[in-house]
Amino acid sequence: MNPKPSRPRWLRKRIIFPLVLLIGTVITGVIAYEESDTSTIVIYNETGNPLPPLLVRACDQQRSFPVLADRESVQFALNPGGGESAVHLELATEPSWKWDGGLVKPHGGQRVTIRLWPGGQAEAFTEISWWQKTFN
Repeated sequence: MNPKPSRPRWLRKRIIFPLVLLIGTVITGVIAYEESDTSTIVIYNETGNPLPPLLVRACDQQRSFPVLADRESVQFALNPGGGESAVHLELATEPSWKWDGGLVKPHGGQRVTIRLWPGGQAEAFTEISWWQKTFN
C-alpha cells in the first residue's frame, strides 16, 4: 500500500479557503468603493396623476424621461465630468413647470431624492454614500 503523498501546506483547505475568502472580500470592497463615487438623482411621482415628459439637468448633463406614472420613479446617474450645479427639473406642460433644487456634484457619492407632490410642490433630500463619508 502506497501512502498518499502529502500536499504542500498552501494547498490544504484550511489555508486555501480563508485566503480565497480574504481576497474576495478585498475585491468586493474595492468595487463597492469605486461604485459609491457615482452621484445619482432619483425622482418620485407622488402627484396622484401621470406626469408629462420630464427633463432633468445637472452638472452640465441632461436627460429626458417619458410619461411618469403615479407612484413611479426614475433615476439619473451622473457621469463624473462637469462641475457642481443645481438640479433643474422641467415638465412639458403649458405653461411649463420648472424647479431648481440644491447643488449636486457629479462625483462624491451624492444621492439627491426629489419627490413631486400635487400642486407643483417638490421636496429634495441629499444623502452621501457611507463609503464616501467613511473613507474620504
